[in-house]
Parts: sequence; structure tokens; C-alpha cells
Amino acid sequence: MSQPTMMRSKQALSHVIATVRAFGGFSLVVTKRHKIVYASALARSLVPQDKGIVIHPELMGAADEAWRSREHITRACHVTTLGSYQDIVIQAEVVEAYWIVVSVTDRTDEVRAIQIRRDFVSNIGHELRTPVTSVGLIAQALRSCASDPASVEHFAQRLNKVAIRLEKLADGMLALAQVQDTVPSQPLARIAVGDLIQKAVFQAIETARIKGVKLKTKMRVEAYVDGDEEALVTALENLLSNAIHYSPKGSRVIVSCQMDQAEGTVAIHVIDQGIGIDDSEQERIFERFYRTDQARSRRAGGTGLGLAIVKHTALAHQGSVSVDSQLGSGSTFTLTLPVAAEPAGNNES
Repeated sequence: MSQPTMMRSKQALSHVIATVRAFGGFSLVVTKRHKIVYASALARSLVPQDKGIVIHPELMGAADEAWRSREHITRACHVTTLGSYQDIVIQAEVVEAYWIVVSVTDRTDEVRAIQIRRDFVSNIGHELRTPVTSVGLIAQALRSCASDPASVEHFAQRLNKVAIRLEKLADGMLALAQVQDTVPSQPLARIAVGDLIQKAVFQAIETARIKGVKLKTKMRVEAYVDGDEEALVTALENLLSNAIHYSPKGSRVIVSCQMDQAEGTVAIHVIDQGIGIDDSEQERIFERFYRTDQARSRRAGGTGLGLAIVKHTALAHQGSVSVDSQLGSGSTFTLTLPVAAEPAGNNES
């Protein structure tokens, strides 16, 4: 290559790099042999390479296609080798006849949101189908036995149970919608963790009595949190209800809490002696409508929204919820919340 040609080539490359750098985001400039000429900071942190050669198959597959066709290539794909980038759109194009510009747009959150909405609509339809069908069948039965008071009473009671189930489903959906905003619906208040536990336990006592499960609390710390009291009590009540429903008669459900001074958090544990949860399902149980035992949950009248409500309530309070469980050995659900900061007036001089 002559000196003038080399100069023009360097100038062209400088122009390409300057343009790509201005674009920002996730961008690369590579040769036809996949050697990196330029990589943005984001690309450098995520793209797998070997001695300056990009070795990511999807990225370089798009680059090769652009080189062969000399056309602008757009390719949507799912990857697991670009950190948090999973659902992406790759664009590749040859510039100045020598180099290939590759850019990546992350659509992971968008795709996940679409999938969540699709699943939500599908699950709502599935959840409503059974009770709505039951209403129609019971209505037909009522018409056919209008002259038999005993039968009318029987079917009226069944209709009432279906109505209660639909009401619980509607309440659960509304509660989930409220906490999904990640901002508590009520003004934050300073709440004693012991009070939250006592109120949640009080709400669950009757359910535990009917099921034959003993509720026990172990309060070892005094801690306060800032939050929406109603939402937090509901979250704890959902954890207790879940533990009670999946515990055998005569077993115990224990609620305890402990402080982590270093992290500035308080953890509330709900421990049961129930059937446990398989490892493969533990990551999914906080999804809307997900149940580890569909038939049993339907008999118990659950909505499948309780743990999803707990998760979003925790997130709205800058906390988290987790589970530790083994099949046949029970489960421990832990709601972790940041401890309230000491009021400025309480500091001693």
C-alpha cells in the first residue's frame, strides 16, 4: 500500500472511529478477520475476545454476513454470553470497504415485560375459566331444582364459595397492581417489626386453627422499619398463609426475626414443616400464578398471587424476599427490610 493510500486509510479509520464513538452504547469496529479496531467501554466489558479477536459467534456471524453481502444486517437473537444483555438486536455494516461496524441494542427488559404481560393475560384467563364455568353450571342446577329448598340451599352455598374465590382473585390482582409501582401507596411510617408480626399472626390465627397448625413467634430483636404498614402486614400474612396451607395437620409454623447490624437490615423468617419445594422450582415461586402443586392449590382456594405480592412489596421497600427449602423438610421464607435510620434528635451528645 502506497504512502498516500495509507494516509487516506488512516484518516478514514479515524473518521469511522470518531463516528462510532459519538454513537456510544455497545459498538465495535472490526476487520473481516474479527480483529478489534475499536470497542466502546461497554463492548470492552462484555464482549468475549482472545488476543484482540472477537470470539462471540452471534456478533461475528452478523459481521460475516455484512461482509459477504455488503448490506446492512439486522439480527435479533437471545444470548447468554453478554452479561445482563440477553435479548438483543445486532446491527452490522461494512464501512469504507475495510471495516465492519457492529452495534448491539439491548431489548432484555422490553422482551421480559412483553412476556410478563402475555403470561399475565393467559394466566388470568386460566384462573377465571374454572370459577366462571362453575357459576354457569350452578345457575343451571338452581333452575332445575327450584322446587327443592334443600337443593337450592346446597347450590346457593356452592355459588357463594365461587363468589368468594373470585373476590379473592380480584383483591389479589388489585394488591399486586398497587405494589408493582415500587412506591408504597401510603405515606411511610415508622413501624416496629414486632407489631407487623403480631398483626400478621393475628390475621392468620383462624386459618391455622382450622388447618390444625400451631403458630409460634420468636422475637429476639427490637427493630423498626420505614414503610407502608398495611402493605407489609399483607406481605407477612401471605407468607404465613402459604406456610399454613402447605403444612400438615399438627405441625408448627414459626415466625422469627434477626438483625444484621453490618448490613443495616432486619430479616423476618417464616419457617414451616411442610412439603418443601424442589430446587428447580424455587426461582419461579415468586412469579404471578405460579404454583408448585396446581391441584392442591386449587383445592385450597389460593389465587397464586400471594408470593408475587410479597416480592413486589419487598422491592417497593428496598428489601428482598428469598426461600430456603428442601423437599420433605419444610421451607423458610425470609423477608429482609432495611432498618429505619435513627431520628436526628435521638443522637446523644
